[in-house]
Amino acid sequence: MNLIASSERKIWPLIGGVHPEQNKFQSTGRPIGNPALPKTLVLPLSQHAGAPAEPIVSVGEKVRKGQRIAKASGFVSAALHAPSSGIISAIENRPIPHASGFSDLCIILETDGEDRWCELTPIADYRQLPPEVLVEKVRDAGISGLGGAGFPTAIKLVPNSPINTLILNGTECEPYITADDMLMREKAEAVIQGAEILQYMLGAQECLIGIEDNKPEAISAMRAAMREAANGTKIDIVVFPTIYPSGGEKQLIQILTGQEVPSGKLPADLGMVVQNVGTAVAIKEAILEGKPLISRITTLTGDALQEPQNVEVLIGTLAEDLLHHAVLQASELSTLVFGGPMMGFSVDRLDIPVIKTSNCLIAGTLKEFPDAPDAQACIRCGLCAEACPSSLLPQQLYWYAKAENHEQLMHHNLFDCIECGACSYVCPSAIPLVQYYRASKGAIRTQEAKHAKSERSKERYESRLARLEQEKAGKEAKRKANAERAARLKAAKAAENPGSPAEEDPIQAAIARAKARKAAAGPSAATAEKPTLSTKQKELKIQLSMAKAQAKKTERALTSAEASGSESIEQLKSNLNMLNEQVTKLQKEFDQSAQPVPAASASTDTPVKKANSALSDDDEKKRKVEMAMAKAALKKAERALAKAIESNNENTESLKQSVEECREKLKSLEAVPEPPVKETASPSAKKARAPLSDETKKLKIEVAMANAAVKKLQRAISNAGDNDIEALNQQLAEAEQKAAEMKQALEATSDK
Repeated sequence: MNLIASSERKIWPLIGGVHPEQNKFQSTGRPIGNPALPKTLVLPLSQHAGAPAEPIVSVGEKVRKGQRIAKASGFVSAALHAPSSGIISAIENRPIPHASGFSDLCIILETDGEDRWCELTPIADYRQLPPEVLVEKVRDAGISGLGGAGFPTAIKLVPNSPINTLILNGTECEPYITADDMLMREKAEAVIQGAEILQYMLGAQECLIGIEDNKPEAISAMRAAMREAANGTKIDIVVFPTIYPSGGEKQLIQILTGQEVPSGKLPADLGMVVQNVGTAVAIKEAILEGKPLISRITTLTGDALQEPQNVEVLIGTLAEDLLHHAVLQASELSTLVFGGPMMGFSVDRLDIPVIKTSNCLIAGTLKEFPDAPDAQACIRCGLCAEACPSSLLPQQLYWYAKAENHEQLMHHNLFDCIECGACSYVCPSAIPLVQYYRASKGAIRTQEAKHAKSERSKERYESRLARLEQEKAGKEAKRKANAERAARLKAAKAAENPGSPAEEDPIQAAIARAKARKAAAGPSAATAEKPTLSTKQKELKIQLSMAKAQAKKTERALTSAEASGSESIEQLKSNLNMLNEQVTKLQKEFDQSAQPVPAASASTDTPVKKANSALSDDDEKKRKVEMAMAKAALKKAERALAKAIESNNENTESLKQSVEECREKLKSLEAVPEPPVKETASPSAKKARAPLSDETKKLKIEVAMANAAVKKLQRAISNAGDNDIEALNQQLAEAEQKAAEMKQALEATSDK
């Protein structure tokens, strides 16, 4: 890299860069003005990089000028102070100066016109205090970088590595902006004092103040202030050719020292700190005068203003108040820009406040800021790469940004882009390259935040698993220790009493006690046979259970109807009474029925059993198996017949025939040779079972069909609505009567 000779110090050329039209003379013809005190100040809580400030005042509270009204909420944050005395009227969302156009939480201060200061605590001789105390003083003053980035200044004053060089940035390379130029013209002594304080706080060996050669008045004023302040401090004023964007932190370091800050590194890693000249003045006022940052120099310019100028404006002043001070021609206003034309952003309303980073307001006309032409396709001319001051590849970044290829964007060092707009300025296709880069940076930051959140969740999950494993291991170790201690105690006890029997296992002891109780009960308790119920008793028990269940269901329905005021209450009461009567009747019949018949014993053998004794053992076993199969087939056929009758199936007749065949087969198996009957046999055993007549068979089938119809109607009643219950009850009564008549006829036939 070629060196460029300077009368005082060597300088290095900037890589890339452009030369846009300056348009600075419009606002430098008047001295720094002081607008009238506004009635309302809107103070956003986020005026800096990092976390927003946290309010420490409440609505209705009176405050004085310079009083802290919001504290820093984190390491990367800055406090906020009242720019004037007055009353806090609200803490609410208001529009803020941001490219998104969003609103944010703001403290609204209604000024009282008195402009009374709070008590200030200046430091007479800062060299008598350690740098750490001065850094805390700067932090309490709420100072953040006034060059545009807004990074809290106190963080830069406690670097992790020694600082050799302090650089004050007075380049102000962006068109239209002249705030730093006018500051150096009118407050050069304050800039030098601020530089000396910063040198002391950082322990820097030298201080370089970089100024572009398009500011001759500022250069003369700064050199004059240097001569008057000759006190042994090494401060050099370095003048270099005008080029945009020489005001970038890394670009200024390259111009003044020839060193390049590596990607991902900070100037402090090279032993350097860069501060704006306006920030130096704010530090001087905080240390020597005790004043917090409540105002700044802001440029008011643009062809829509009759009196463009620079003003010292209170933080929180609305743009409309400032434009009124500079005599706005509302009919000429087309675009209002916060910042410069290269890195600033346009807003669409005038009730937006000035904040700590607002260095310029441009009220442009349509001729001054015409509408941007439509973007065309990239022609791969390479002008953007030549203009880039960070030696990036804007064309490649553009393609990857369009494709949302975040991995390649990171590989091509997207975050080294300072968003100066030089690539967009020279692009012949009018592609808004910077907008693509900003959007991609936002998307990557969002993605990284989500990834960091998932990583934190993963760490918490893994920590929980480790904790559970540790607890489990601890419990297991404790269990083993208890077992070993018990074993030792048992061994010690056995050693003390060698003749005593070993302790019995409690589980085995419990099993032995259970076996003993079972044996004590005797064989009669285990082999006693329970009495059996007759067929009639079984039927009555089933009918009684069904009636009780239906009564409970009707009772629940009645309770629900009474709670809801339904019209079916009377009908449900009638049904419930009928069911209760049926339950009472069935219970009475069940109680009056014959007592359970005791199981047959060896001394009261039935004729069938006696007949079976006439057969051989093998034939008897075979016959029993066939009888069991025949009985199962008969039950299956009877169930199928009942189901068919209930559903009015067409196969009823064939199923009836199948039932008769199963019965005949069962009869043939039961009809064994009549054995000789002893005289002691019961009279019932002397009677041979006579075959059923055709009439009896027919009556049995009709009885089964009638019973099936009764069951079908009972199920229909349980599922029917209130309007159908009466008709179904009548049908049920008729079906029950018919079933009773069929049963009576069958019993009469059997008696014959």
